[in-house]
Amino acid sequence: MMQHVKEPTHVRGHTLDVVITRDTVVTVSNVVVTYPGLSVGSGNISKDHYAVIFNARASTPAPVRKTVTFRKLREIKIETFKQDITESEIQFENIDDP
Repeated sequence: MMQHVKEPTHVRGHTLDVVITRDTVVTVSNVVVTYPGLSVGSGNISKDHYAVIFNARASTPAPVRKTVTFRKLREIKIETFKQDITESEIQFENIDDP
């Protein structure tokens, strides 16, 4: 894990606002801590927090290819299917799942 904010984000010298990433997944650059004079909803100006502005570039993992095989239901021969189940090593005793 990597913390990208290296300076205080509060007027009393505390780092309250952080940008934390896994350093191999997201690239963060141009981190700037600045006093924005933000409105806090009631019309008052926030005078104790700074803004953290940054650029982030996230990479998306390559899609995983998965091969799925299945039987075409209309081509299944019921008697052969029953025989395959009977001869399989699947145990059907003590099955509680409805």
